[in-house]
Amino acid sequence: MAGPVRAPLRALLAGAVTAAAIAGVALTGTGTGTARAAGTPLPAQVFAPYVEARAGDSLSKLASQPGDKYPTMAFLQAAATASSSSPSPSPSASSVQVPAIQVQVSPSSGTVTAGSSTTATVSTAIINNGSNTSIAMTVSGAPVGVTASVSPSSVNGSSSAALSVSTLSTVVPGTYTLTVKGTLTGTSATSSATYTLTVTGTAPACSTASWVGAQVYTGGNTVSWTGHQWSAKWWTLGEEPGTTGQWGVWQDLGTC
Repeated sequence: MAGPVRAPLRALLAGAVTAAAIAGVALTGTGTGTARAAGTPLPAQVFAPYVEARAGDSLSKLASQPGDKYPTMAFLQAAATASSSSPSPSPSASSVQVPAIQVQVSPSSGTVTAGSSTTATVSTAIINNGSNTSIAMTVSGAPVGVTASVSPSSVNGSSSAALSVSTLSTVVPGTYTLTVKGTLTGTSATSSATYTLTVTGTAPACSTASWVGAQVYTGGNTVSWTGHQWSAKWWTLGEEPGTTGQWGVWQDLGTC
């Protein structure tokens, strides 16, 4: 289409707006998207409504304005209707219960002299379990010379068990953290609680010579440090035993 569009188009637009209103069809001026089928066909004389417009403009007002109109495309769009066969909404995530348990240790700390033992009570509770009720118990974090266990090692539902901790006289005095963990059998639900163990006493004397930072050590040399004996795996100088990790130069041979 070329050239200005004058009064005849305004008349056609007015007729299109009237026809669309009667048919329940919405006219939009966005100029984007794909035209959708109208609810009722337009009259034959309304072959295509064209007018320059912006989103939100009223076509009926544009058609009534004087002056030339420069052509661009407008669209007819029928209002969407709800489907009678809409699927039922899915349950929200909050309505799906996830298995969960809780583990507690009381008291949460204890102090013993090296060579003695102590106990604490482990309590379990099931928050949501479905059909699972058995909770497996484990303990980790015990240092060399300390033995820790939970008895029984498996409890049923909300129950209690005993945490037993025993130490050798050779344990290096210090504070250690034990972790008691429960796992709900057949699920990934877990819960943990910590027990702080303080061991008092005098560090055992070592017959092996103490480590010296300025001395060179080669593979097979042994030293004593922090109550433990250490063996060098290869040549080393200035690397403190106990600070190099599992794959480091010093191998822990245990307490003196």
